[in-house]
Amino acid sequence: MGRPAVITMSRGRVLDLSGPHYYQDMLTGIAQEILNELAEIEKVDLPSLPEEDFEQVVGVTQIRLLNELYYCLGQLRALGMELEVKPVIQDLRDIWNRYIDATNRPEALKFQEEPGQGQVQ
Repeated sequence: MGRPAVITMSRGRVLDLSGPHYYQDMLTGIAQEILNELAEIEKVDLPSLPEEDFEQVVGVTQIRLLNELYYCLGQLRALGMELEVKPVIQDLRDIWNRYIDATNRPEALKFQEEPGQGQVQ
């Protein structure tokens, strides 16, 4: 089976994968969707939250990133496209962390690298 032109995220957003950089488009689309969700949460002023509440936001954000990634990978797999999960997670982490840096969000929102792993480009 060929690559799908689109896949749908768990909450209905459609990601266009018809371009030549479908992999990058998928990961960027996931990161952007979760950033949009984070922007809604930030309306309550994250720095003013008690530490444990802020940590909960960080945890939920990372869970959402991984859930969406696995949801999208599942659709690709059902269509016969299997990607190695570990490097895909690393690539998503790198994209996410660049977004966090570029938008001047708290460092704690970054996806932390697991010990002994280098960046994958």
